[in-house]
Amino acid sequence: MQKMILAVSLCGLLTLGGCTENENEMQQELSEILNEVQTHEKEAADFETQLAAIEKKEQILFEKTLNLKVEDQNLVESNVTRMKTLLSERQELIEEERIIVDEAEKKAARLSDLPPAESDDGTRAVAKLKKALAERYELHHKVIEIYIEMTGRQLAVYNFLIDENVKRVKLEKAILLVNKTKAQLDDATQVFNQSTNEVNSALSETQQIETD
Repeated sequence: MQKMILAVSLCGLLTLGGCTENENEMQQELSEILNEVQTHEKEAADFETQLAAIEKKEQILFEKTLNLKVEDQNLVESNVTRMKTLLSERQELIEEERIIVDEAEKKAARLSDLPPAESDDGTRAVAKLKKALAERYELHHKVIEIYIEMTGRQLAVYNFLIDENVKRVKLEKAILLVNKTKAQLDDATQVFNQSTNEVNSALSETQQIETD
């Protein structure tokens, strides 16, 4: 399951009530912050696409390797080397994604520095958006944590595959542990995606508030 990015357009006029110079300044700063956040979100989405492609190749190779016989040890070792390379690429990508999303989180934190809105609706809309974004980024940290844990357990499985002294039952237990972590990752990603929907809803409310 891939992680969702923010889907609402962040480039439109944010009408938070009133047309004073101070209010216009707040709207402009808010637009700038959200556009910067969206830029980082799109970069993160690119990493997600790359991760999905590598995961697919790695899974196919893993399944082929499991079906090899004892006399195919040389091929097993070759495949494991390739899988480790793919896994390493994923680890690098997930770290790059983490850095990009951390940058987006820092941009979103600037919402606290906005000039005050001149309407109660505007104040509530910005507060709701800030809270939704903060919760979403906290959930993203959790997803990344589980993903990194999963790659470590996958690496252990790969090492077992080329260890002729490892019993089959130990390998199977290691694979079950990977599958368990993958299920946890899917659950965490689902919660994260729901939080993305909530942020998009908050963004939509922000843009739909009418001027007084």
